[in-house]
Amino acid sequence: MILYQRLDQDDKEVSSTFAKGLSVITAFDGSNRELTISEIATKLQLNRAAIRRLIRTLEQLGFVSHDRGRYQLTPRVLRLSRGFLETRSIPQVVQPVLRRVSHEIGESVSLAMPDGDEAVYVAHAFVPNRFSLNMVTVGSRVPAAPTAVGRAILAFLEPEDREAILDSLSLSAHTANTLVGRKELAAALDTIRRCGYSLSASEYVEGVSSLALPVFGGERQVLGAVSIVFPSGQYEEQELKDRVFGLLQRAAEDIGAVL
Repeated sequence: MILYQRLDQDDKEVSSTFAKGLSVITAFDGSNRELTISEIATKLQLNRAAIRRLIRTLEQLGFVSHDRGRYQLTPRVLRLSRGFLETRSIPQVVQPVLRRVSHEIGESVSLAMPDGDEAVYVAHAFVPNRFSLNMVTVGSRVPAAPTAVGRAILAFLEPEDREAILDSLSLSAHTANTLVGRKELAAALDTIRRCGYSLSASEYVEGVSSLALPVFGGERQVLGAVSIVFPSGQYEEQELKDRVFGLLQRAAEDIGAVL
């Protein structure tokens, strides 16, 4: 669901214009790093005149820039997440764990947290000369349904929260392997709950696989998920279970203990 569409339209104390401005920011993602006004209008289901006013406001505030009619976010957008990250002390408490497990596995490792029907990366330990995606950076977000990290979170939400998100999803195919049926996705989440991990292969980005494990806080409340991404075919599932699963699980437990 588009961000501004989540508003209660009967609540007279909320600003739909502000919500639409935030929606413009969220329109930019890993697969849409540069957008025209027409593309933003289509994606957000708003008219071009409204988008033009919103994008010009964001440009004057320094949150977007443009080149020959194509707009992109600027680093100033990171200021919007700084308060959350600093008040939660996430980088300070999580980074040592991510660095340790990335060294143990030999792959870059990330932590993502839920935001509605998306997962937002909040910390990342990069391993030089290993496979990585430019969409896996602090502050970037991915849809929950077709990604291992998103499903690892979805699977362990409270049933009513999970069902509400599933009901709101507009499932679309990112690759030939993407699950686009609600029943199929629900069955995949059931499997994740049983086995304790989420594994995707070429479902969001062609040729890219990912393994993710949930991070739990008190009373088994899911807080997020830790994950690695790698070229499809690099690991057999049994190798991941034997060599990687235990290390990621220990990292997830350590992170859950400090968040």
